[in-house]
Amino acid sequence: MKFGLQHYWAPTPKKIRKIADSILAASVTIASFAAFSEHTKLATGVMIIAAIAKFISNFFTDETTA
Repeated sequence: MKFGLQHYWAPTPKKIRKIADSILAASVTIASFAAFSEHTKLATGVMIIAAIAKFISNFFTDETTA
C-alpha cells in the first residue's frame, strides 16, 4: 500500500475505504447527537475531522496499481 499525492485518482484499497466510510458514518451519528443537544461547535468540529479523514483516504493506493 502506498500513500502520495499522485495516487489521488488511483483506486483506493477496499480496507482503507471501509475504515474511512466507518469513520464518516460514526461522525455523522456523533454530530447529529451533538447538534440536537445544541453543541453546534462540537458537531461542526466532528464533521470537519470526518471530511478530512475521508479526503485523506483517497491518497492511498495498492502497490500493484500505481
